[in-house]
Amino acid sequence: MTDSPRYLRRPDLRAVEMDGELVMMGLDQGEYYGLKDVAASLWNHLAEPRTVEELAGLVAAEYDVSTEVCRPDIESFLAELVGKDLVRTS
Repeated sequence: MTDSPRYLRRPDLRAVEMDGELVMMGLDQGEYYGLKDVAASLWNHLAEPRTVEELAGLVAAEYDVSTEVCRPDIESFLAELVGKDLVRTS
């Protein structure tokens, strides 16, 4: 059995809540990012290293959906965050 990668947000990035949205700035990227709803929830869950399976279970429980439904969106979102160097894998 292979180990699944674990995802963790960069600890040097700070997000603040503004009008129900998490807002952060990637200094290295020179961009602002805003996260709402499920994306904000995932960002909060990424304070600890998590696998896609763990994240899908958390989202499924929180939003009353199946892990099969939310997993592809989580994988896509994580790929985007990794691509922007906001989240790292181990």
